[in-house]
Amino acid sequence: MKETRDYILKKSFQLFLQKSFKEVTMKEIVDKTGLSKGAFYHYFESKEAVFEEVVKYFYNHEIITDYSGFPTTSLKDFYHTYLDRLNQPSDEIDDLGDNEANLFVFISEASRKVPRFTEIHNAQRKKELQAWSSAVFRAKKNKEIKSALPDEDIARMFIYLSDGVSLSTISHKPNEETLSELKRSWDNLYKLLVGWGLSVY
Repeated sequence: MKETRDYILKKSFQLFLQKSFKEVTMKEIVDKTGLSKGAFYHYFESKEAVFEEVVKYFYNHEIITDYSGFPTTSLKDFYHTYLDRLNQPSDEIDDLGDNEANLFVFISEASRKVPRFTEIHNAQRKKELQAWSSAVFRAKKNKEIKSALPDEDIARMFIYLSDGVSLSTISHKPNEETLSELKRSWDNLYKLLVGWGLSVY
């Protein structure tokens, strides 16, 4: 049952990236999945219900949230793994072509139409902050980096540098220049933490 539900969400996500919420009809969603009406409505009763679950799917599958497989050996290994993940676009929507603008329409509509959008968004950001903060904590404990700044503050620096890049990978593979710039920014921040340290004045 979970496999069928996830399949519906993947297909619906593709559709909502191609068209606006208003333009997409329940018939199109059902047709896109290839399921019978009866089978489909067993999982979702309305377009609004599908859309809310698609937004959750977007945050849980298309934006990096599963840090369980990330290395705990060092902060540098951690962010290099992150870069590798950014270089692997979603197979589910890799065939959408130049529809990057549609992603921002999708997010804008989600913020207006999904009552729990802020909660969903904040939950994802919390996971991200916890994962980076843990990596920073281990790096301090192992004396890999030197800084008097709080773990969360350093974590936020890495996260804010990556904002925008992770979103762009939803609709297409990030270009080499974009990833190179992010790597350079992260490497420079890492060098500061390793070499000079960051003091609180």
